[in-house]
Amino acid sequence: MFLSAGILVFISLYLVIGFSRLSFHRGHYLAFGVISIVVLIIVAKSQVNRVKAIDLASNTPGEIFFTSLGMSQHPELISDWAVEARNRVYEISSNFLEDLFPENARMIFLTGLIQLFAAAGIGLWIGSGIDEVAHIIPIAIVAALADVWSVSSGATAVIIKSAEINYFLVRFPLLCGGTTVLPYFIGLADFLFFGIFYQAAIRFNLGITKNILLLGLSFIGAVGAAIMLKVGLPVLPFMGVLFVAGNIRKLQLKRDDLKQVILFLGGVIISALFFMRLVRHFS
Repeated sequence: MFLSAGILVFISLYLVIGFSRLSFHRGHYLAFGVISIVVLIIVAKSQVNRVKAIDLASNTPGEIFFTSLGMSQHPELISDWAVEARNRVYEISSNFLEDLFPENARMIFLTGLIQLFAAAGIGLWIGSGIDEVAHIIPIAIVAALADVWSVSSGATAVIIKSAEINYFLVRFPLLCGGTTVLPYFIGLADFLFFGIFYQAAIRFNLGITKNILLLGLSFIGAVGAAIMLKVGLPVLPFMGVLFVAGNIRKLQLKRDDLKQVILFLGGVIISALFFMRLVRHFS
């Protein structure tokens, strides 16, 4: 699983790199990313509906179970054992329906590909708009902190529990079959920030090969740690630390840049709050 995920990660990164080398106008990258998101919502709808249908069908026996207990006029029966029994029924039903109605591997691949298109377009658009090399440091800090919060209790934690998961998370391996010990997901934002850092490396002549390796290692480190620990881990802290450490001599934050940094942080906070409301609306 680690090898297949690692290979697919690097293929995905080079897809983003390929779009960068097309040297589109900055506005064209934004348009491409926005169009990709619209297409993604349309394409992923069938997968979302499948998840919702399975969840609804699996949840029905448990609801009937609790309703029957409630009608028995013995509230004390609704205790921990009842919840555990309901969860076992849900798991059995869900696993049966998952096997009975498996996902289409081609649709998984197509959805992941469109997600990468969206990440490439928006990430390269943002990366092309960074005015000062010093701005990379606050971007890396904000990205890392936001990703830690998102994975632990924020947007990613909500998305994982939602049927809308196909809109925001790229699944690896894309063409895996059957069940795995660790369900593995990489956020669309991880590839988006790869596009930002990679484009910034080109824009400020930080070294292309070196930074491809640094950014690639951030994914491999996060993937390896997640598989070993059997827990979801944020990628962006790995990415931010490696990118900044590898380019620290050329990254200097000036006092004149603080105003722009504060405005940037304000924009990030507003965007994060809006995104969280959007996610909670669909969850």
